[in-house]
Amino acid sequence: MFLPVKYIKYKLNSKGKYKIHSPYVFDLVSKCLELKIAPEDRRQIAKVRNSLKNDRRTIQIKDFGAGSHKLGNTRKISRIYKYSASKGVYARLLYQLNRHYSCNEVLELGTSLGVGTIHLALGNRKSRITTVDASPETQEIAREQAQKLGLTNIDFVCSDFHSYLSGLENKQFDLVFIDGHHDGNALRAYLKKLGPLTHNDTIFVLDDIRWSEGMLEAWEEICRDPAYHLTMDLFRMGIVLKRPQQAREHFVIKLRGVLRGMI
Repeated sequence: MFLPVKYIKYKLNSKGKYKIHSPYVFDLVSKCLELKIAPEDRRQIAKVRNSLKNDRRTIQIKDFGAGSHKLGNTRKISRIYKYSASKGVYARLLYQLNRHYSCNEVLELGTSLGVGTIHLALGNRKSRITTVDASPETQEIAREQAQKLGLTNIDFVCSDFHSYLSGLENKQFDLVFIDGHHDGNALRAYLKKLGPLTHNDTIFVLDDIRWSEGMLEAWEEICRDPAYHLTMDLFRMGIVLKRPQQAREHFVIKLRGVLRGMI
């Protein structure tokens, strides 16, 4: 389905906060999504954006996922930022979620250049952010950016997602951001592996749910899965929680600036 058609369908089904009757979702929409990025954090984020969009260095990429439709394995950092990095309303969402819910342990699967990572880290400096990526070249750029900002609450792990998750024990994540691979079957597998590593109120943020028909099919299947009682569609991203204490509900959330967040 052509992306603008998907967007029109999303807009027709989306709801503003005054049409939402779930207390949890109303709190998310009326409080979490209304949070402003602190002025000093905005300045830090601007430094990162300006640095990356003007970085003409070329690096080799190891891509274990579906890859990019527009980029090859040899990529200029400025082009990776243009086409792949979390930006705009969706990057802000990561900041807002971690600030509002004060998560202790955060997992990001897919570091890329670290833009989303830095939003998570700035959102709550008391959080421990573990970010995993199989490409040492892009992760080194992300590490550079974090060091420039003096962020010390990020652990960089160079690994494919499957190996990393298979080696974990006795870990409980409060927020999980899955931003890599872009394959529906892989997404289902990662969520299954994350089961014992998360709790009933863990917030799962799934990126690029409309990347491909396979991703959209996986998202729709997740929304029907009885293991998840709360699912929220924000067009590019989906939010999922187990929350067995509540009746199963699905929401299409109206998010301002969605189209700007897609480019």
